[in-house]
Amino acid sequence: MRLKIHTYSVLLLTTMFLTACNKKLDLRPETSLDKDKALSGEANLRLATSGNYSLLKDDNYIATFFHLIESATDNVEATSVFDPGGTRQFAAYSFDHNPTMFNTINLYSKAYGLIRAANNVIQAIPEDANPVLLQLKGENLFMRAFAYQSLVKIFGRPYVQDNGNRPGVVIVDKSGPTLERPAKRQTVKEVYDFMIADLLKAEALMTIDNNNAFASKYAAQAMLSSVYLNMGNNAKAIEYADKLILATSRFNLTQGDAYKSYFSTNHSTDKETIFCIKNLDGTGGGFFYFNQSYTVEKFAAVSKPFWDLLNEGNGDLRKNFYKALKTSNGDTWNFTTKYVQNPALNTTEKVSSPPIYRLAEMYLNRAEANAKLGKDQLAIDDVNVIRKRAGLTGTDLYAVGNLRGRSTVLQVVLEERRIEFAFEGGIRRDDLWRNNLPMIRNYAKQGIPGSNLTVQPTDLRVVYFLPLTETNGVTNSLEQNP
Repeated sequence: MRLKIHTYSVLLLTTMFLTACNKKLDLRPETSLDKDKALSGEANLRLATSGNYSLLKDDNYIATFFHLIESATDNVEATSVFDPGGTRQFAAYSFDHNPTMFNTINLYSKAYGLIRAANNVIQAIPEDANPVLLQLKGENLFMRAFAYQSLVKIFGRPYVQDNGNRPGVVIVDKSGPTLERPAKRQTVKEVYDFMIADLLKAEALMTIDNNNAFASKYAAQAMLSSVYLNMGNNAKAIEYADKLILATSRFNLTQGDAYKSYFSTNHSTDKETIFCIKNLDGTGGGFFYFNQSYTVEKFAAVSKPFWDLLNEGNGDLRKNFYKALKTSNGDTWNFTTKYVQNPALNTTEKVSSPPIYRLAEMYLNRAEANAKLGKDQLAIDDVNVIRKRAGLTGTDLYAVGNLRGRSTVLQVVLEERRIEFAFEGGIRRDDLWRNNLPMIRNYAKQGIPGSNLTVQPTDLRVVYFLPLTETNGVTNSLEQNP
């Protein structure tokens, strides 16, 4: 067992038991509409769906998910033992997990709150409703699938391990005033099958194309491509990536100066973004732990191996997404600027509207899948599309007969994915575990736990503990991760 209950957790644990007291877990979301009452009418269903988008972008959900999944990669290096979020990041970075971590508790409760709220809308809309209502149903199916994806990534083993037949999370597909603590977790495979069913239905129902801040058939297709890639279903990953890449009237890669400033926009209308979390109201501050805007101390810097890889290319535009800054002890580190303010807002840098799916990911999903299917030229072609967009030419491009010192085409693809998607929602973490590769941090900083370790994809620490309240109940306790 890797279970460790630290002294600092005692107070939190006591509080949790005083409030929960091993009773049923109430994951009731707080929105502008009481969904315990029957939902009817387009206005109420729109209001409920708007409330669900608010749950999706809640810092304690989406930003926490980013922290948990991105801090556990080899792109990140902690600059000090100071953690601006308490246990928010450092336990994830150091792989020193415990079942009373408030960020995993937050993620678990907020994700199930979103699931319950989505269930209310899904059940309220009949299959023969008009297209506007079916669109809302599809959007909620997408949000429910997204919530399950975040849960199974955090608390379930990678799908490719034992073909998904390890414990995943609990599937709840019915609405109700509370969620009773069930007695059994579904398998990772069952959760993936549930997500796919939701997404396929959502793709069919969503016939209205709003801006990128709303779920659409395109968002469902993007998520399907990524889900299938994580499952090892390469043909399906390509099929759904193609749907987005070939939708040229709707999507294209941002180029040149516009790409250099891509992450300073809210992404709701640009042509590269497929789906984003839109924040325009001074919220979205939880993402700032990764960038330079935390003024007391700067915690999550760019690792040297990643920085060296990024700087191999001559004039790579992606270097514009990073900035060198000094920490309080006078050391200079590079920090990402992917979570900066929208320049149109006269607010602090805390505001961020991160892209969740964008077209570049579809190109590199397709590249990885083709590399695994032995279609090397197709994989290299897609990698070079992304490199050319980044301003790279000549010898900085790849050829099947010239992999620039890399041993395989798959290595080429994975390194390009690392450069393109660093700090964006844990893509690097998925890439490592899916391909049975270790997370190696060989860039030690003296006295910083987690800065010099290797975590194998089969390591127990790959997944987080379920919240203690879910495993320590008098009845219906869930199986804890070992």
